[in-house]
Amino acid sequence: MKTGHIFSYILEVILAKILVSKKKDVFPIRALIEEKTHIFKRVFRLWLGLDIVSIAVKFLLSIYIPLKLGYTILVEEYIPATVSDYIYLSKIIGFALKPTSLAITFPLRLMCLGGFTQVIFLNADNETLKSRWKHRESFDEREDYLNMQRTILLQMSRKLSSNRLIYINTGKQTPEETYQLIKKYLLN
Repeated sequence: MKTGHIFSYILEVILAKILVSKKKDVFPIRALIEEKTHIFKRVFRLWLGLDIVSIAVKFLLSIYIPLKLGYTILVEEYIPATVSDYIYLSKIIGFALKPTSLAITFPLRLMCLGGFTQVIFLNADNETLKSRWKHRESFDEREDYLNMQRTILLQMSRKLSSNRLIYINTGKQTPEETYQLIKKYLLN
């Protein structure tokens, strides 16, 4: 459910291919923000609108309908991550995103529509994360973005979890150990 899906991602890729020359080893949105902040600020409302539509479509098809069919859904980086990303991006480009804006209230309404939400917040130190990204050959994240996740996203996750937030530091754990810990928390 992270930002940058379907329609907004297509816009990101097109703009990055046209406008960005140097940053080929990062996500398209990061390249735009770092090299062409002024242009991204101009199209931010369009990008935000496209992303909200994309999130709604993805939510309905991959979360709401399966929930109505009786399934339990596990979502990586759910609505709190989406809203946190909107806040983060708006701060970077200097766009005033109000707490009452559709970009914040609409995803939160979707989350309420989904019903009970148990948030599991997995964290590790920056060096561990960098090692994992290198191992799986994915792009590094900016330190300020990681700090945002550990502050804004963590606070929002605490408030929006239907039950108490489960916080796990995975820095010294294998995926199997993390899985067993999550299972233990959920079954108690």
